[in-house]
Amino acid sequence: MRLLLSLPVLGLVLFMALAGPAPAQAAPDLTNTWEDFPAKLKEFGSTLEDKARAAIERIKQSDLPGKTRSWFSETFSKVQEKFKATFS
Repeated sequence: MRLLLSLPVLGLVLFMALAGPAPAQAAPDLTNTWEDFPAKLKEFGSTLEDKARAAIERIKQSDLPGKTRSWFSETFSKVQEKFKATFS
């Protein structure tokens, strides 16, 4: 199992070593980073909100909640019958 987990890590390290040094990048100015932070945070929040709303709508439109509810009620009634039969 350890070998199975270590092979992808070894492959990634080998890939990074063969790719060579990364090109030099200018360090971002700290003031620009802090100025952009509220806009990025707002964008992240709106994206997260849209994804959450879409997921909730998908769940509402699917038949999964109804099937799950009926499965739980059937299973619960079976367990109740078993208890009545066992302890009566």
